[in-house]
Amino acid sequence: MLFSRLVSPFVVVPALLLASYAPLAAQSAKASDDTPLAGLTIAPNDVEGTKIPYEKWLHLVRTALVEEKFDDLDQAADRYRSEKSRGQGGSWALHAFYEALDAPQESDKDTLDHLAHLERWIAARPESITARVALATSLERWAWVARGHGYANTVTPEGWKLFNERISKAQSVLEAAERLHATCPQWSLEMMRVGLAQSWDADRMRQTFERGVEAEPGYFYLYQVYADYLLPKWDGKPGDSSAFAKASADNVGGADGDELYFRIAAMLIRRGDDSFPAHEMDWQRIQRGYETLSEHYGSSRQTRNQMAFIAWRFGDAGIARQQFLAIGDKWAVSVWGTRERFDRARDWAHGGES
Repeated sequence: MLFSRLVSPFVVVPALLLASYAPLAAQSAKASDDTPLAGLTIAPNDVEGTKIPYEKWLHLVRTALVEEKFDDLDQAADRYRSEKSRGQGGSWALHAFYEALDAPQESDKDTLDHLAHLERWIAARPESITARVALATSLERWAWVARGHGYANTVTPEGWKLFNERISKAQSVLEAAERLHATCPQWSLEMMRVGLAQSWDADRMRQTFERGVEAEPGYFYLYQVYADYLLPKWDGKPGDSSAFAKASADNVGGADGDELYFRIAAMLIRRGDDSFPAHEMDWQRIQRGYETLSEHYGSSRQTRNQMAFIAWRFGDAGIARQQFLAIGDKWAVSVWGTRERFDRARDWAHGGES
């Protein structure tokens, strides 16, 4: 179906652990912090956590790309994949790593310079799956820059042309990566994003999702993207996404299933226009999932804000108030969008009844 909504459909959300996978503590690298590689291979964390502060880690990753320290970047990504490193709140270091490599640029010229670094990485290390996935990620984001965030009928012919060219190139890069011996769960995630952009049919999208989950069951972002695909704005019907969340969580089972349910719910309920009917989701199960995630990894700035937002949407002032007290003034723009909305929800929670 044609694109009917406005936003580039993906927002970073912290991770969770799926069934049969014991909680994995994010371990710092053994190397000294004196070298760039040591900093890169330490799992990023919230500034209140025990690992390298996120902003410092982000700077190290982006500097390594600009300075074209491709060996260091590949070693870091390989370590994140093999160790399944997690940060505070359960976010995957690997996912954060790809985000760091895809820094939004100020202009098309800056973007072309950024893409040139990634292309030289591929040329220097042709067997690097990380370089190819990173390039596809940046091309996919740049495609949405060309399209804009308006309704389909507001996109210019030139916007559509550039969008389709850049998405097609991202797909070609990912297809080339299939021929490598290495695998990466982010490959499946990016291919699903290409599928959304190209309006793939249900069978093709499902196969891509299942391939990714089979390769890395713990990479919960795959579930989030597939749940997004099932929304009516893309290829689903009302109720499809919430039914998928329940079926997936039930399949995982137990506390880990509840944790997965929280993660999918956090993505669905916090849509760009808040149009998702929250009542389709199980509020009690969301709460259990949040408790499980916090026990496994601790809560983070992002997860606390997500829980406060969900409680606000469900009208549970008591739970919302607990989270706002923990949040303090550390609100998350990726959750609330604006400070005005955050303040409005916080004022409601403190003035309402549980």
